[in-house]
Amino acid sequence: MNYLRLLRPRAVVLVLLWCLPVATYLIIGTLAVYRAGWLSSLAWVLPALGAIAWTVGKLWKPRRLAESSSGAAIVAPDFWTPQDTAAIAVVEQFRSELPEMNRLNIADTNRYLNDAQAMAKRLAGHYCSRGSQDELHQLTLVEVLAVVHLAVEDMEDWVLENVPLSNVATVGHLQSLPGIARAVELGRLASFWTTAIANPAKLLTYPLWQQAGQIGLDLQDELIGVFYQAYLRRVGYYLIEMYSGRLKGGSRRYRQQFGTLANAMHHSGGDRGAFQQSENVETTIAVIGQVKAGKSSLINALMQDEVAQTSVLPETRAVQRFEYRLPGSNNAIVLLDTPGYSEADVDRQQRKELRTAAEAADIVLLVMAANSAARGSDAQAIAELTDHYRKRSHLKPPTIIAVLTHVDRLRPVREWTPPYDWTTPTCLKEESMAEAVAYTHELFGDTIAQTICVYAGDQHPNKSGVADNLVPALIANLDQAHAAAILKAFYKQLSRNRIEKLRGQFTGLLKTVGRTLFDSAIGDRPAKP
Repeated sequence: MNYLRLLRPRAVVLVLLWCLPVATYLIIGTLAVYRAGWLSSLAWVLPALGAIAWTVGKLWKPRRLAESSSGAAIVAPDFWTPQDTAAIAVVEQFRSELPEMNRLNIADTNRYLNDAQAMAKRLAGHYCSRGSQDELHQLTLVEVLAVVHLAVEDMEDWVLENVPLSNVATVGHLQSLPGIARAVELGRLASFWTTAIANPAKLLTYPLWQQAGQIGLDLQDELIGVFYQAYLRRVGYYLIEMYSGRLKGGSRRYRQQFGTLANAMHHSGGDRGAFQQSENVETTIAVIGQVKAGKSSLINALMQDEVAQTSVLPETRAVQRFEYRLPGSNNAIVLLDTPGYSEADVDRQQRKELRTAAEAADIVLLVMAANSAARGSDAQAIAELTDHYRKRSHLKPPTIIAVLTHVDRLRPVREWTPPYDWTTPTCLKEESMAEAVAYTHELFGDTIAQTICVYAGDQHPNKSGVADNLVPALIANLDQAHAAAILKAFYKQLSRNRIEKLRGQFTGLLKTVGRTLFDSAIGDRPAKP
């Protein structure tokens, strides 16, 4: 470190202009206090404040930046898969293990790169069970460059917004920070010992003075740590996006598809309002269940009409499609009525139909008769659905809502005076409904997001209970479902554009080679005399 750089005329003049007013006020104030005869009375103020600063510094320990608000954990957007959400713990564990960035090592550019590479390898082990090395080899150049571009772009915005004078500070200033910190510390020491020579009694306050100065240094380190934690947070976020496969189309394509949604969650404290403004993608709800479980009656009651088949889902023979619009939502909803399966098993054709519907579904309504305990085939259907998405971890599994029908047949059978509240039962019918819900949770566990009870039969004409109970559950899960639909649409579009993109790349390469050969041929011609 060349300390003579700190003595350049411009720097000296600026320091004097900042320090002279403070020194002037200190001198005038000291003279005024001395003439008023208060100097001896106020001599205890500085040691007392130093003692308070020392006590606060001892009792109030500085937190690691990973535990502070600026180092808060990454917030998972709704379009992230369970594997992506689990990767947050990997990033947070890595951040907690790193030594803190401070004023002495902020200029070490190698640390930024090394920490990013170490975090990438840690995440590779999470996404690839065969080992991080294999996973790193499978990444494309576009994905790696996209991470760099997105993280740097985000950090540029953060620095411009949060760091004063960042648009005029240079890299040289950054590299001078360790030297400046040491020079300031030497200046403080020189100032203390100079005044101690004139007043030896001040030596008694040295421990307090030293602790008070350390608090200021800790504050500087914490501010620098805020910057570095912001860097780690954004790099970790986009590394997760890279390993998920969403950066295969490049940073521009990612920004177009997920930029608004990611910013809403990553920069706005989890605000999901962006989903209301996102592109118009159909949200698909698949209705599955056993024969005579009440699927068709549920759809008819939900749509308030005896609807007919509008179309058949491609690649199936029996999955019917219906258009539906939830109250308060502008997004198109498609209901898929799947063929019912038997109580004992799901045959091969039914399994194929269910798999096709599951691939298209963003929400699955598992319809079950509340008065029947035969749930073996239902458990089999859910297990196959779970296994399907486990093998396709880049997709977001649909939310599964259990819908218990035929609740009027629960004990006491002859009683039916809705509405009923099974969450806080006060009568026998409500207790029976609560037991049916508890039995469902016991069988399916966390694979079921929610369980509701509805009546969709024909014996009682009032079917408003279906909308009253089911619609709020659908609305509550609509953001998650719409995010899953956007993710599926993104990968489909990415696959369609892959061949076109490859053709354009080869065309551009041939043009570049041809232009280079042409320029070389022109350049090799002898000049005319």
